[in-house]
Amino acid sequence: MRLWSSYSSIDLEEVAGSSLVLQPIGSIEQHGPHLPLVTDSLIAQEVALQAIRETPTASILLPIISYGLSSEHLHASGTISLSPTTLLAVLDDLGASLARAGVEKLVFLNGHGGNSALLRVASRELRVRYGLMTFLVHPHLPVDQVSVVSNDCEGGFAIHGGVAETSMMLYLKPDLVHIDRLERSIPDWLSRYSKIGFGGPVTFGWTAADLSSNGVIGDPTSASPEAGKRSFEAGVSGVVAALEEIQAFQFPQY
Repeated sequence: MRLWSSYSSIDLEEVAGSSLVLQPIGSIEQHGPHLPLVTDSLIAQEVALQAIRETPTASILLPIISYGLSSEHLHASGTISLSPTTLLAVLDDLGASLARAGVEKLVFLNGHGGNSALLRVASRELRVRYGLMTFLVHPHLPVDQVSVVSNDCEGGFAIHGGVAETSMMLYLKPDLVHIDRLERSIPDWLSRYSKIGFGGPVTFGWTAADLSSNGVIGDPTSASPEAGKRSFEAGVSGVVAALEEIQAFQFPQY
């Protein structure tokens, strides 16, 4: 296992410049009454570990950043959120440190949709300030960040604590899932709008409390460990394929 923290400084000098450095990032936030606060971070960490095992490219895994931008869940007990300013500062310090170590390519593996927009900003800024080649990868792109929403059992509205996350947790850590508390909670009222919505041409600011009474935005009642295994393996395969392409990626010289 190629873990950044396991290298000595001397050994790291020999491999940093030719390796992809993978930074998983998640959150500690409410996931309804049935899932633990660590859901996003745990999934991101497990996907990152398995992707490192499977990728043929030279890659090194950084310790996960478990705290993220989770202000949309601050109404619920247990949520820990960094401010945008704080998280951007942390990522800037990270980028500066990696650049000093000779790293050329940094990949963010993001497990929390609330981090995505900020990570896109950070990726550009780290490129500008430190010359790092930066990339943002998701095991599964959140529904509210895609232009085409599938017509699934959750109506295309599942973005938090629904069947996908619950299934993966049932596969990875079933002892942390309260299956007696599964409850469907979908904001079907959004379907009355043709422009405003998840993945639509008009985005909108929201909190989980605006969309749900119990913190869930989805339907975990049909979750299963078998579906979780398929989803997890698909996420890992997607990340591995992305890492292989990132390894070959270069900007043209003008």
